[in-house]
Amino acid sequence: MCGAVRTIIAGLTGGIGSGKSTAEELCRSWGIPVADADTWAHEILRSDREVEEAVEKYFRDRYGVSVRTATGELDRRLIAAKVFEDEGALTMLEGLIHPRVKARAETWIAAQRAAQVAVAVLIVPLLFESGMERQVDCVITLAVPAEERVRRLRAARGWSEEEIRARMRRQFGEAEREARADYIVPNTGTREEFAAALRQVLEQLCARANRVA
Repeated sequence: MCGAVRTIIAGLTGGIGSGKSTAEELCRSWGIPVADADTWAHEILRSDREVEEAVEKYFRDRYGVSVRTATGELDRRLIAAKVFEDEGALTMLEGLIHPRVKARAETWIAAQRAAQVAVAVLIVPLLFESGMERQVDCVITLAVPAEERVRRLRAARGWSEEEIRARMRRQFGEAEREARADYIVPNTGTREEFAAALRQVLEQLCARANRVA
């Protein structure tokens, strides 16, 4: 999209159902380096032995249940269901996952700067909640009203409205995310309209990167 100069790391966030996965697909199609903190978090749950053991111990001690599937992996769906009912479980999980995700982010960001890419996008659903906005140069927030996100998630994932609302309560509201963002990209129209709005912001960032080179 633009030449290699001083690297700008853009943190991209948005509420659940706001279109972060679509944004990732678009960035990749435009050749923009992109990473997803959620993917890292899932990898950590699957492969970090210390995290696995701590999670298993918490649920065994508190509930007397195993959170392993029949194949021996952590049951992410069961864990998620418990986390949205148990503040202690959420605190425990975030205490294990967030520092490891932040460390991966630092490594990835350093690699983008070393490669002298102009713009790289780090997608973090809990960007502000985790404090990871301090690791990026600017923040892009995807703006979609809560009611529309509920509608999308019920249609796409089959979740109940109660489950969706519970997940939303664990995140900042639209107004707070937008107030703290540097760029706001609406995603209430077509994919093409969303792509055009996101591309416009990324092109502005490319121009900024060129000016400070």
